[in-house]
Amino acid sequence: MPTSNLETVDHSPSVVETPVHPFTSFDRKAILLVLALTILAFGLRLYHLSNQSLWIDEVYSVGAVVVPMNQIYNYSKLNNSLPTYFLLLKIALASKTNLEYNARLLSALAGALSVPVFIGVIYCWRRHIGTALLAGLLLAVNPLHIWYSQEARAYSLMLFFGLLAILFLELALFSKRSEWLTLYLFSALAALALHSCALVFVGLCIVWHALHLFRQGNPVVEIVKQLLIHIPLGIGVLLLMLVKLSPPPEGYRHAGSFLQFGYTFMTFLGGYSFGPSLTEIQNNGPLAAVARNWFQVAALLAVLALIVVAYKHNWRKLVFTKETALLAAGIGIVATYSMVSGFLYNIRYVLPSLFGFLALIAALVVSLPDRRRLVQLIIVAVLAIALWADAQWFYSPHYRKPDARAVAKWLVDNKDRVKTWEIFPNYQEAPLQDYLNEDMRKQEMTSIGTNSFPPVPDVLIVTRRDQLHQPDKLIDSYQQAVGKVQTNCLFAGYELYISDPPYSARH
Repeated sequence: MPTSNLETVDHSPSVVETPVHPFTSFDRKAILLVLALTILAFGLRLYHLSNQSLWIDEVYSVGAVVVPMNQIYNYSKLNNSLPTYFLLLKIALASKTNLEYNARLLSALAGALSVPVFIGVIYCWRRHIGTALLAGLLLAVNPLHIWYSQEARAYSLMLFFGLLAILFLELALFSKRSEWLTLYLFSALAALALHSCALVFVGLCIVWHALHLFRQGNPVVEIVKQLLIHIPLGIGVLLLMLVKLSPPPEGYRHAGSFLQFGYTFMTFLGGYSFGPSLTEIQNNGPLAAVARNWFQVAALLAVLALIVVAYKHNWRKLVFTKETALLAAGIGIVATYSMVSGFLYNIRYVLPSLFGFLALIAALVVSLPDRRRLVQLIIVAVLAIALWADAQWFYSPHYRKPDARAVAKWLVDNKDRVKTWEIFPNYQEAPLQDYLNEDMRKQEMTSIGTNSFPPVPDVLIVTRRDQLHQPDKLIDSYQQAVGKVQTNCLFAGYELYISDPPYSARH
């Protein structure tokens, strides 16, 4: 019989390959929007990057440039930090030209690149493009994230690698491919090596991995076997615990309080540039600082109240989520440690929780479809406060970092009449010395280094009143010693009390 021209039908079961990633639904428009948000993030973080002078912690970071490579570890211990960031900065800062810009560039790049990674994380969690893009927008304009993206410290890089670790773990669980787990381990170890706060990312990733395996119905032995992939992270945590950092002095001990929670959420929303500034809180105390900025504080509280109301309306869909876990774990661990140990609760140590906070706001779009106006009001209010705070961060002298560069310039400009100066607290001398030129050092225009008068400097410089014991009494003592005093409070973060005529010219 002649052979048939009909095609042979293959009745064997077809093999369906697991996709490498879940982003196949991202169309061209969505990809362009992600690119636009990333460009926006770059623009905001690179804008005015060198406009403000380095504050003391940044000066310590930059100091790693002149330290020999084999002494970086000891240098990092003195700064109560891990050596990883100092090594990276030492490589990045080949010279001190355009110092502020180059020192902060690593943080700015990491901060901007965090936006597309954050979008990817939220999409993996919610499978909703609109929610992921909104989360990216909130992070791109968030003033607190911009602040730390413009600082020569390890926080921005640590947050970037922490987000990468979450994203790679989600991709590994989705595709069941080992290469994603390898990238997850690398990112998590990098985050841990940059700052101990990354423990929040690592701990949650391990918990989420275990829950994922448990929900799949795997036997306990199989779950334990698959969790062994995290052993390198456990080793990294042990090494982190063995690094003997220098503990802060007793004067820095201050147990956390419940007031810190309210301040944390206010700062998550408005950064350090909306409401009372850091300088006001340090110099005048929290209550006086709030009283001077009552309108902006009221706006913050009103928007936070709206978010709480929306969260309460649909808390069942939000409370047992990864967004809430990230928010609660970061704040809870730091708050507990602060209360138990007595060391200061600091907002920068709960920065990983910022991602949970912003992700929850974005998640309201999905969780409250029947309250569209409430969701829209929250989104508009959050964006308005963020943009307002960003504008103040860039343009209002009220919110500037301590302007050591301007004070040093004033000392140089007045070198003929100002021969000696003293700053309180004394450790704040480092930023000024960093900005003084060689001519000033040759003239031996240096700090006297005393807490009493005499000897009497021509200029008394006061900063960080919160770290001084009875600062007003100190100023009165100086005024009694020199007689007539001119006051100059034009420099952000500093008060200058100038002997008139110069005390050194009279003696």
